[in-house]
Amino acid sequence: MARFVCLSLYFFLFGAGLSISANPAKVWAHSGHKHDELKIKLPKVVAQVNGEDISGDIIFRELKKAAQQYKKRGLPLSADQEKSAAKKIIDDEIGRTLLVLKAKESGINITKEMIEERIKKVEAEFRSRAVFEHKLADQGLTLDQYKAELETDLYLDQIIKKEIEPNIQVPESEARDYYEKNKTRFTNPEKVRASILLLKFNPSEGKAGEQKILKKLESILDQLRNGTDFSALAQKFSQDSLASKGGDLGFFTRKQMLPAFSDRAFKLKVGEVSDIFRTGHGFHILKVTDKKPAGTSPFEAEKEEIVTLLSQKKSSKATQDYIEALKKEAKIKTYF
Repeated sequence: MARFVCLSLYFFLFGAGLSISANPAKVWAHSGHKHDELKIKLPKVVAQVNGEDISGDIIFRELKKAAQQYKKRGLPLSADQEKSAAKKIIDDEIGRTLLVLKAKESGINITKEMIEERIKKVEAEFRSRAVFEHKLADQGLTLDQYKAELETDLYLDQIIKKEIEPNIQVPESEARDYYEKNKTRFTNPEKVRASILLLKFNPSEGKAGEQKILKKLESILDQLRNGTDFSALAQKFSQDSLASKGGDLGFFTRKQMLPAFSDRAFKLKVGEVSDIFRTGHGFHILKVTDKKPAGTSPFEAEKEEIVTLLSQKKSSKATQDYIEALKKEAKIKTYF
C-alpha cells in the first residue's frame, strides 16, 4: 500500500493500449508553485473520504515521480496517460485513507516516539542528517511531510497485522506445489569461490619495472606452492581492494566474473593455485577455495522463502478485498 506506485502503473497505462506521447512535457502552475514535466492540473482537494480530505499536492507529487521515471525510460506520458495515472494514484490514496481511518477507529495509536524511532532507523542508513534531508528534498519531501507519510505507513502496518495477517495461512502442500511448478527458479548454476592476489606495475617503468614485479610475484607463487597461507600473503602483498579480506572473491558463476578469472577458476580444483596471469589491472595469482556444483535446491531449503512469498501475495490480495469492503460502507467523493 505504499504511495510509490510508479512501477505498478506500467501495465495500467501501457497495458491498456494508451498511446505514448513523444511531445515535450509542458509546464503548469499548481497550488501557487511552478511544476515541470506534467501536463495536467489537479484541484486542491482531489477526494474526500468520510469527511477526510485527500490533498491534490500529494497526488501531484507522486504523479510527478511516476512521470519522471517513465521519461527516463524513454516513455514520456501523454496528457491522457497522466490523467489515468492520477486517477489510479487517487484510488490508491483513498484505500490508504480508509485503512488509516479504520486503524484509528479500532483503537490503534501511533505516537511521536514511534515515528521518531522509525526516522532514526531510516536516517542511520545515511552519512548524516543533512544527507538524509537532501535525499528527501530530491523526492520532493520536507522532513515534516516524510514524518506524516511514516505515520500513515505505521497505521497501515498495524491495521494489516491486526485485521489481515492473522487470517493468512500457507499450508505446506501449497508451498510444495509452488516449488514443483517453479523448479527452474530454484536451479542454481555451478559456482566457484576463489581468492585473488594482485601486484600492479607502472607502465612508465617499462620492461625493467615489469620484470621486477614478476620476480616478486614468482617468489610469492613459490611460497604458496610450498604451503604458505594464501590469505596471509594476500593481506601482506596484494594491492587489490580485497587484500584486507585475504583476496576472497566469494562465490561466483561463470558469467559473474571476467573470463580472465572465471576461465581459470572453473578449471582449477579446490586448493589449487593458478599460474601468474596478466590483466589491465596488473599481474594476478588466483586460488580456488571452494566449489558448488550445479543443481536444484531442495524444497526444505527454499520452504521458508516460498511461504513468505505466498503469504505476501495472499496478504496483498486480502488487503485489496478488505479495502473494497470498506469502500462499500464509506462516503467517498472525488473531484477529479
